[in-house]
Amino acid sequence: MKAILLWCVCVVVCLPGAATAQTYHAFLWSASTGMQDLGTLGGTSTAMGINSSGQVVGYYLAPSGDTRAFLWTQAEGMQDLGTLGGSAGAAVAINDAGQVVGWATTVAGTAHAFLWSASTGMKDLGTLGGKASGATSINSAGEVAGTSLKPGNYYDHAFLWSSKTGMTDLGALAGRNSFAFGVNLAGSVVGESMTTSSVTPYHAFLRTRQGITDLGTLPEGQNSNAVALNDAGTVVGWSYYASGCCYAFQWTAAEGMQSLAPPGVSFSNADAINSNGVIVGSYLAIGALEAHAAVWTGPNQVEDLGVLGGSYSTATGVNDAGQVVGYSTIQ
Repeated sequence: MKAILLWCVCVVVCLPGAATAQTYHAFLWSASTGMQDLGTLGGTSTAMGINSSGQVVGYYLAPSGDTRAFLWTQAEGMQDLGTLGGSAGAAVAINDAGQVVGWATTVAGTAHAFLWSASTGMKDLGTLGGKASGATSINSAGEVAGTSLKPGNYYDHAFLWSSKTGMTDLGALAGRNSFAFGVNLAGSVVGESMTTSSVTPYHAFLRTRQGITDLGTLPEGQNSNAVALNDAGTVVGWSYYASGCCYAFQWTAAEGMQSLAPPGVSFSNADAINSNGVIVGSYLAIGALEAHAAVWTGPNQVEDLGVLGGSYSTATGVNDAGQVVGYSTIQ
């Protein structure tokens, strides 16, 4: 069983080259302004998503040691979104209506998926029958994707939630664990799922109204994970290898899974894609010590977005205006 708190917070991080024991802040990047430090309400901060209005969501480390969900706007800066009665939480995605999803702890101390809006505050979306759940994506229709523990609290399954149907179990490739990370306007969901009864391998999947499809891996890859898709149905994520490295991919129904790893890169991961097909994530150049946030300008071309300071950054979200969010070391 994967820990809900862990995968909800760390869903977009491909571990090789990640910063450790450094101070990092959420950032907002654009081609005209470069990388802007969004600050924090406590210790470190991480931006996870951005909408067309430039509203940014993520989480920060409170003085108590708990992570807390935030919403940032240019006018008001960073504000805490609260919890479901517990002490911790994280905001993971926001749609153009300003609806925010993520996870937060309840009075009982368990993590539950939430839906937040300025008018209604934070709503508990419940679970599939287990103790914990977490939301990772929301589309413009207000449909929410995420993962929940099943009854018995041993297996996790991807879910799709709507105000009309509540939380629907999306199943898994092999009937055991599955994790959802992205949903588009058509209600198609992407994520990763076990493909056998053993612990590994996990494969990227696409779940449409017609059913669930195994997207496979890149050549010689052992595992894969799909983390985002746009309304055109283009899926992005990464594929893992026995060496421990991972390489970004793009998948379409017409062309299947294609590598996005340019020459001179030792690992890469794609974390988000907008309606225009712009992909963001991070890459580690051969010989470099830590990864940098990147925008893909072509299948084998990346633009380095730099850092706020220090040596590490990663991009986690992009809107249709090309504004990018993520986090970076500041010293």
